[in-house]
Amino acid sequence: MDHPTQYIKITREKRIVPLYFRHDSVRPSQRELMDDIYSAISTHNNILINAPTGLGKTDAALTAAISHSIENDSTIFFLTPKISQHKIALDVVNGIAAKHNLKIRGVDLVGRSHCCIDTNLIELDGESFHQSCTKKRRDEHCNYYGNARGYSKIEEARAESRFKVVVEQYGSGKSHHELISMGAKSQCCPYEWLLKLSEISNVVIADYYHLMIPSIRDVFLMKIKKRLENSIIIIDEAHNLAARVRDSLSSSIGSGTFRRMEKEMHYLQMESGPIEEEFAKWASRLLGKEERMLLLEKDLDVFFDQFGFTVDEITEKLEEVGTTFIEKTNKKSASLKIANFLMGWKNKKDESIRVLKRKGEFYYISKRLLDPSPATQILNSSQSAVLMSGTLLPLEMHKDILGLDPARTMLKTYPSPFNPDHVSNIICDKITTRYSKRDEDEYRKMAQKIDGIVKVTPGGVAVFFCSYKVMESVLRYVQSSDLVIQQAEQKPHEIRKMLRDFKQNSGVLCAVQGGSLAEGVDFSEGEIKSCIIVGVALEELDLETRSLIEYYDEKFGKGWDYGYLYPALMRALQAAGRGRRKESDRLAIVYLDERFKWNKYNWILNKKERIIISENPEEEVKRFWANERTRS
Repeated sequence: MDHPTQYIKITREKRIVPLYFRHDSVRPSQRELMDDIYSAISTHNNILINAPTGLGKTDAALTAAISHSIENDSTIFFLTPKISQHKIALDVVNGIAAKHNLKIRGVDLVGRSHCCIDTNLIELDGESFHQSCTKKRRDEHCNYYGNARGYSKIEEARAESRFKVVVEQYGSGKSHHELISMGAKSQCCPYEWLLKLSEISNVVIADYYHLMIPSIRDVFLMKIKKRLENSIIIIDEAHNLAARVRDSLSSSIGSGTFRRMEKEMHYLQMESGPIEEEFAKWASRLLGKEERMLLLEKDLDVFFDQFGFTVDEITEKLEEVGTTFIEKTNKKSASLKIANFLMGWKNKKDESIRVLKRKGEFYYISKRLLDPSPATQILNSSQSAVLMSGTLLPLEMHKDILGLDPARTMLKTYPSPFNPDHVSNIICDKITTRYSKRDEDEYRKMAQKIDGIVKVTPGGVAVFFCSYKVMESVLRYVQSSDLVIQQAEQKPHEIRKMLRDFKQNSGVLCAVQGGSLAEGVDFSEGEIKSCIIVGVALEELDLETRSLIEYYDEKFGKGWDYGYLYPALMRALQAAGRGRRKESDRLAIVYLDERFKWNKYNWILNKKERIIISENPEEEVKRFWANERTRS
């Protein structure tokens, strides 16, 4: 560790540059990381960073960006995939401001629906909320908006006076929860305050979609009066960015959506016709005995022709129906959902596939985006983009998929700050979740290995399965007690309860790779002593996955790797890192699939750490913890 200093000094063009770091000491690799980020920002380059957990990426990135922006009057956008991760960034901003007595400001920006205090709107879904909120503001019926912005010159002046009080109390940064509380007391829209604060803040902490979704980005930047070319964009957990953008710009509707649309029209005393029934007939006729098929854009024209409407006409009609239904009931609208889907269906500018599928007795149509780069390459228009993650591998893949300019993009990997002797990577031989090998005997063997590992582990065990189906198949044979099991579609409060139960009982956490418990959740108190990775979380080779593989093969010549293998390996690596949050952590990681010994899989492992291949991983885990007890 370096000796404490008021600030960190680096040299640029023969002059000393201060880096305003909030802690008293800095790790050697963290110093290098800050230096590299500052260098990229000051030369208007992008940088992709693969740096393990524990290195302090958020501190390093914000320190370098804030230090540069103080001299250059740049705006910093810190983008995360989850609202829960905003607090870490805000803590860094507040810490830097307090330690160095800097007049900087950060804003914890969330979407309008997340901070609405109008009890008539907060239960609506995204599309319905947006429609209702927009109409209330347009018709000057939202008092909260009026108090925060004003509908007349006099009201605007009063609103500005109220906002000045907020700024006086704000300091260097408050959470959006605090702004919501303040807004509720003053009967002012917290979201409008957040937008106003964004105008006058150095650091805007927001979600990916604020800048990565074109339709949102353009309006957002206009409202907060910021320009991309004068902005430093930091992307946290950047391994998620491509998939998040693809999902956000994809959409689907199905039998249930049409059924709810019919009910809405009946409620409004309008004739809908048997559209759900006709949709089922049309879908069944096209699919025949297949479960999925690719559609052409014109196929939907054929479906609506039978009702005597074009797609554009039906879209306009359903938008009107949905708006009226929301006004009368204050409930979300399926008609509006279908209208928005149809507007996206006609878009020819993106690289997408259109899919029809059957699931039980229901049918679904979807438009799935293949290429996120038309949205993400906007990063090239910023002053500098910093993309970082503990699993941003391979760096070249992310540069390609996101469409980053190779001439101005640096790729950097940093060593783990952890003692390699504190971890043991154990690959279980003669066991696999390969589809051709899956049977009850294999599931039974996996369960026996899990029970054995739990028995010899002095504390909590986390088991991350490659899918819910495999988890269910294996857990029916597991004998260990205190199992805490993740379910699909769990709500945030259910997830929080799971985590409390696991931490209190030092039990066995059972979750899926790529799920909410395998990424973004910190077990910072050493709750996980052994981590088991069950299988490789490869996507099902369905039409969508095959189309993605084919598209990346045509564009980069690496379809199988970019579209199938590498994302699965990163899910395993993310899950394996849950138990390594501090330098003092000790962890046994068991890869319960023999494929991890293969070269095309095991490159993800840190070769400086202990790697063991064994048919008896429970014995290796027992030996590891026995040696750890001897050392301590």
